Amino acid sequence: MWFCRAYIKKAAIIGLRSNRNEDLENGVEGCPISQGKEKILEENVLQAAHRYVLFNTAEIDPYIKMHIEELKQTDHCFSSNGTLLQKRHMETFSQWLSKHVYDNSSDQIRWLAHGPRKHVISYTGYITNGHRFHTTDVGRSTQDRGVSVEADTICQSSSTDSHTAGRLSYYEVIRDIVLLDYYLFKVSVFRCDWANPRTGIKMEDGFTLVNLHRGLRIFENDPFILASQAKQVFYSRENDESNWYVLLKAPPRGIYNMNFLEEDAYTSSKPLDVSRLGINITEKEPYSRNECEGIDVIDMP
Repeated sequence: MWFCRAYIKKAAIIGLRSNRNEDLENGVEGCPISQGKEKILEENVLQAAHRYVLFNTAEIDPYIKMHIEELKQTDHCFSSNGTLLQKRHMETFSQWLSKHVYDNSSDQIRWLAHGPRKHVISYTGYITNGHRFHTTDVGRSTQDRGVSVEADTICQSSSTDSHTAGRLSYYEVIRDIVLLDYYLFKVSVFRCDWANPRTGIKMEDGFTLVNLHRGLRIFENDPFILASQAKQVFYSRENDESNWYVLLKAPPRGIYNMNFLEEDAYTSSKPLDVSRLGINITEKEPYSRNECEGIDVIDMP
């Protein structure tokens, strides 16, 4: 069976449930579960999504370092003021990259530097990482619009103080699911309304509470995350009068680890040697049940 499956791409394994939340195999991380709608993003929104993709692509890291060093050399203020440096870096990097890509760079880098099409596909439902996500417009009772993501945050006590990075968890609800088209490939991103990490998140009695009614658009200029980064959370409201929701985390649904399958799970069975069971059986012991009425079995011709 395993030999045949290697030659049949879409063959299912007998005896195992299929995963309802599988990703597509077309190069895009994730799978839409709603009808797509083509639209044109506003220029500032499109650039925000594109900027996030750039800063979260490993192949772009060398260019990021080059740009930062170039900014420091052009203006000494950037060397002493890290906040100003990061702000200018964020604002100018995508345009700078489009002019500094090497001719021998990979196709992915060249198309990333070119930027995505203005026309994108928007969805209200999406599968990624074994989870089903929906936007706030869907209004499902299962509340599968909640998302969490971990990110490094730059901390600075003053303009001249050295930076230290901390790992924080951010919580949000999904406003839109967008598929960016880079001509050669596509990238799925979630546009989110983020809870304020200072005033919109708190701990009580060992539970994490998130405020979903105030300050959700604090990161309006940077609302995107990659769909592949999303971790699903659920929000349970304390009561009808409260703006706070208890955070509940759930494991991916329908994920099966094939490494845990036994090697002989699909091999033919062998006759059982009853002598190895350690049961003392004598010829005088009856091999029938006396507490129920018997049924005659007649051989049919």
